[in-house]
Amino acid sequence: MLLTMLGGLALLLTGTYRISAALQEAIGPASRRWLALATRSPVMALLTGTAVAAATQSGTSISVTILGLLGSGFVAVREGIVMLMGAKLGATLAMQLAAFHLSDYALPMIGVGYVLALWRRGKAVGEFLLGTGLLFFGLELTVQSVSGLSSSEVFNVLVRAAEQQPLAVLALGGALGTMLSSSNAATAVALGLHVAGAVSLETALALVVGGNAGAGVLPLMVSRSFDSNAQRAGLMQMLVLVFGAVAVVLFLGPATDLLRAIGGGGAREVANAHTLFNLAVALFGTVFCRLLAPLSAKLVPMTDDDSAPKYLRAEAVSDPQLGLALARRETVRISDQVVVMTERAMEYLASGRWDPGPIAARELKVDRLTFRVVDYVARIRRANGEDPISERLLLTATELEHMGDQIRRLARREEKLKSEGVEFSKEGRSELAATGERVLTRMRNAFTALATGDKGMARNVIAGRHALEDHIATMRVAHLARLEAQLPESRASSSHHLEVLTLMRDLDASVTRVAGWAAEMEEHVGR
Repeated sequence: MLLTMLGGLALLLTGTYRISAALQEAIGPASRRWLALATRSPVMALLTGTAVAAATQSGTSISVTILGLLGSGFVAVREGIVMLMGAKLGATLAMQLAAFHLSDYALPMIGVGYVLALWRRGKAVGEFLLGTGLLFFGLELTVQSVSGLSSSEVFNVLVRAAEQQPLAVLALGGALGTMLSSSNAATAVALGLHVAGAVSLETALALVVGGNAGAGVLPLMVSRSFDSNAQRAGLMQMLVLVFGAVAVVLFLGPATDLLRAIGGGGAREVANAHTLFNLAVALFGTVFCRLLAPLSAKLVPMTDDDSAPKYLRAEAVSDPQLGLALARRETVRISDQVVVMTERAMEYLASGRWDPGPIAARELKVDRLTFRVVDYVARIRRANGEDPISERLLLTATELEHMGDQIRRLARREEKLKSEGVEFSKEGRSELAATGERVLTRMRNAFTALATGDKGMARNVIAGRHALEDHIATMRVAHLARLEAQLPESRASSSHHLEVLTLMRDLDASVTRVAGWAAEMEEHVGR
């Protein structure tokens, strides 16, 4: 019975993941832009977070995106807190749909979805249907697996004891939500137990709110990969969820009476409990976000990892020599972020275990700093006229932003490799990692030349470009030799391997250009 329940939960979570992947494939980039633009007011942040999570049905992945936007500075803490709560609210749509007894259509959805997914043009629709079918089928299995618990005397004794201790049930739900990293999965267990008559509505409600609180642990842990703003929002979401869950349990009788008054039967009542709890939490966060944001600042002090510019001073715009010197210092800060992105990417490339979150957060920070530097230098040029140094600073800043995009493409290439179920050969991955280290070393040298004005170091980077190209050509030949040897891993991953080498070459071309502009800036300074 327990194994069947775990299998049902696995299908439910797999279905949710497939729905999310299919919808984000279609609207993923747009959803990120929507989230970034929803900073006008807490109400707009709530509506946007709810709508995007409802569309993608993945509160967890949307929460990670929101944390990345917070870390980059695109979203303020106040709106970020509300967005996180809105994302949890939007993700409850899956349980609302599941409560309408759609499990009878689960297997046809799985079958039709699987066939459509084999067709390139119908892949997105097929993946969505397949995921929806798996979600409903997993929920049905979960409900069926726990139906037999009502006949177990031991279980009934435990339930009667637990119902005397609602806080214990709350803690159990919290542990379930934490382990499954999904409030929907915890709600599915509560729904199954209640529909089977194994637990009362009061106990199911305590499990649901506990599961929601426990599911807040993952965003809190993920936020530690970002800066203080993300950590503040993650902590406040967790605290509000916990206090909200405790409040519901303390007033369990009135809360249960409200659910019964709304009606709808067993499954509907549990799904409504899930949605109403998150709605109440989201509304509370929206109304009191102006108090929660300062409180979070006291609980989580600001670190030095701040995405706001540190050196750009408005009064220096009229002094081109000082203003450009400050802009150069800020451009060096951008290069520091690019180096960290590259270091992470090369670590992941060597191990094959990618975590795109930290890289995405750094890229957002690079984008924001680049915008500020370009705007600042443009104002200097408008006020004082054009000059070679400001032109090369603009070129350097935008090239650094382009390098961030290239590193993200490396991550997406690895994600595509995994989605196709293939892997680089051991020799191939080792060669790619070694090539990446060479590019990283040259990048560090180029950026050091930019920071220190060392023309000799910059020229050495430029001169080393041909050696790097020769190395990449050698790596291509080595890969082709493995293809000739009919190594299965090399055949399966061939296009990915060659594409990664091309991305490395393009990244190094950017490194070389930055070194060239750094040398030219020093030449003009000396004139």
